[in-house]
Amino acid sequence: MSDSKRLATLKALSTFLAAEVTQGNGYKHDLDADGAVCRGKMYSTNEDPLPMITIMENIDPDRYPRVAGGELYSPITKEDWVLLVQGWAIDDKKNPTDPAYELMADVRKALAKLNKNPDSLQSDGVANPDFRLGGLIAGMTMEPGIARPPIEQVSAKAFFWMRIVLKFVENPNDPYQL
Repeated sequence: MSDSKRLATLKALSTFLAAEVTQGNGYKHDLDADGAVCRGKMYSTNEDPLPMITIMENIDPDRYPRVAGGELYSPITKEDWVLLVQGWAIDDKKNPTDPAYELMADVRKALAKLNKNPDSLQSDGVANPDFRLGGLIAGMTMEPGIARPPIEQVSAKAFFWMRIVLKFVENPNDPYQL
């Protein structure tokens, strides 16, 4: 069986970030290492690669439930799907959050490409194939994000986190329909 549209979207987003954020593409970081982009992981361990980012759902979802099976007269739901992107970078003992800001800048730059019009050509003359994750989303916005120093109870490394909002259209009667 194929993945649900939500999981397919998360996988596409992970694949995009791992392939896009590389020094070869002009970024300061490489996220193409195995395990550098993951889903649903809350913490970084000593075994994890650095830099590393994780994507997970917002901990405070919409408070108003949708009508089961979709809106009254519509077979689809349209919603803002809020995701958290969190990342850890190599430590800087003197200025702990500096590397987290730089990693966050790379991720923001990459995510901005998802909204780039596919009809406009990139610097290499090729149309943007990643526009809205190949049609899995109807748009995307992101907040500025924050960087935090190591916090004993949370992370031994400085990190950033930010919310992104995917404009998401889904058929609740068939959540596997892409």
